[in-house]
Amino acid sequence: MIDIYTIIPSIIIGLIEGVTEFLPISSTGHMIIASHWLGIEKNNANILEIFIQLGSSSAILYFFRKKIIEMLKIKIVIKNNKTNVLHIFVSILPTIFLGVVFYQEIKLLFNCNNVIYALILGGFFLIISEIFKPKKYQTLYFNKINLFQSIIIGLFQILCLCPGFSRSGATIGAGILLGIKRSVAINFSFIISIPLLMGASFFELINNFNDIKQSDYPTFFIGFIISFIVSILCIKKLLKIINKTSLIFFAIYRFIIVGLIYFIKYFYHIV
Repeated sequence: MIDIYTIIPSIIIGLIEGVTEFLPISSTGHMIIASHWLGIEKNNANILEIFIQLGSSSAILYFFRKKIIEMLKIKIVIKNNKTNVLHIFVSILPTIFLGVVFYQEIKLLFNCNNVIYALILGGFFLIISEIFKPKKYQTLYFNKINLFQSIIIGLFQILCLCPGFSRSGATIGAGILLGIKRSVAINFSFIISIPLLMGASFFELINNFNDIKQSDYPTFFIGFIISFIVSILCIKKLLKIINKTSLIFFAIYRFIIVGLIYFIKYFYHIV
């Protein structure tokens, strides 16, 4: 029998992921804080986040399916001027390597205090990206992103290993600093997130498989479905918002969230 008291938190976390995944405000950080406030057991929270992140990454895959198929048709040649799967590979390799090598150390960072610090640092990075961006874009089209730009974006993506920094914030900010047109940097950021997020989710699922109770599957599945549906409904609108909104706005939002967390922590002792 499905327990309504476990379903409601799953729905809430799914809604949070479905919206925050597409904004440079750290969906993982929001899920960690929300899971803690909702009183979800840490192990269950970790597994729930895996299923929910699979939902949002599946939505991203569906949304960008045509562009991905187009990229797969391009021959993987280093001297090829068009952006292809090689660019995706070099952009996700650093994060995959460090994520696997330092897996245990990274998992220790998944707590509310570290999320707070990462939200602040990520906010400052967004401000820096907006202030020091080139006055004129150098890369105007998606298929003109070169290997050097892909590698640099990949190096910045490493910052997402610290929950709260924001993977999209790091990659979009880096892309803008490299002179890539904002809309193009946004598209590239989310396309390279597909293999990374799905790979990380399956990796975590394998590592935590023995801890999953059969009775919890309905709860996790509902979280997956909610995350997928909300992501599908929101992704187009939210990507437009990022494209038209200064990154400084999202930095301010992050600082406000940190202030709210501290207020609740010290006056209500919830965190």
